[in-house]
Amino acid sequence: MKSICSGLYGVLFVFIILGLTSGCKVEKSFGLEPGYNKAELLGIMPAMERAYDSEDIGGFKTPSPENMEQVFRSKVSPLMNRFDIWLTNDKKALITIRGTIIDSAAMSSAAVLYSLMAPANGKIKVSETGWFEYKLTELPDAGVHLGMLLGLYFMSGELVDQINTQYRDGIKDFIIVGHSQGSGNSLLVTSYLWYLRKDGKLPSDIRFKTYSIATPKTGNLQYVYDYEKLTAGGYAISVNNVIDWVPRVPMTFQSIGDFPKVSPFKDIKEFLSGANYTLGPNFDKGFEDFSNVAPKVIDQTTQGIHENVYPKIAKVMPGYVEPECLPSFNFERSGLSVPLVPDSEYYKLFPNDPENFNVWENHSVYPYYILIKSN
Repeated sequence: MKSICSGLYGVLFVFIILGLTSGCKVEKSFGLEPGYNKAELLGIMPAMERAYDSEDIGGFKTPSPENMEQVFRSKVSPLMNRFDIWLTNDKKALITIRGTIIDSAAMSSAAVLYSLMAPANGKIKVSETGWFEYKLTELPDAGVHLGMLLGLYFMSGELVDQINTQYRDGIKDFIIVGHSQGSGNSLLVTSYLWYLRKDGKLPSDIRFKTYSIATPKTGNLQYVYDYEKLTAGGYAISVNNVIDWVPRVPMTFQSIGDFPKVSPFKDIKEFLSGANYTLGPNFDKGFEDFSNVAPKVIDQTTQGIHENVYPKIAKVMPGYVEPECLPSFNFERSGLSVPLVPDSEYYKLFPNDPENFNVWENHSVYPYYILIKSN
């Protein structure tokens, strides 16, 4: 009996080995791994560059994408937003979002300059008959860049359709990547998709990972807190050249109104007195002057945007009604930060000379590709 059992186990073992080593092709999906992955990002960057048209950036400079195929390109929105879908050989989908371009009507730039701070949850009247309802946070008082929020609106329908299409074809892993304005869009796209999944409007087994390249500041601190909690564990990475000017825009201003309801600024004199801090004779006048600066800056900046940017937005969006925005321009950076530091070889290619420079020399996709390789 023992010898019979041994023989059966031996035959079974042989069949298992033959099955594992047969010529049958077995497709593997390795899944998304959290955290910054230099090799992964280098493989993505050529596809990211091709989210632009060649003429937008003076010709492609990264190598041709490998081990992936472009399967979809969205329509171009009135604000010139656009995204592509690439499928990789290991069954991931890349969502690549184009950044700012030079277009004849300057609508791409208008989207960037429309830097009022809109509520991060809400509903916007976007046309005579259309509304865009969105959820980007669960924290109160969160705000986001209005121009990039409208960029999200224009991409959202095709984006969700494409995710559902790829999911039906067996794709569950999505890497979101944006550059420049597209990077700011990538933050809002990430929040939007994660909350659709969280609220049962996308399949629960879909996985997202985001690389934001040359990332402008896109929301206030409450938005950043929510974004980083939502994507905790290394699923949202912000990669910035330390001498690139774009991660420092939009220009920001922090006022007393940007602090929580419970803070020393409710009665700063009482707070300092309670800490045995002796105030100088001009404190009252100085603090009053400081307190009066914020409303003036906010009003003047808002007026400038309404005079110089809003008319362009309204022209291409008939029936659009601007939402009630937050009285704030306190934008912050978002995501797990990976700083890219230039070396001497980088400066041979991009001299960073303030007397003789190209404004995009430290910002375009190609210098980022060079820096990712050397960092």
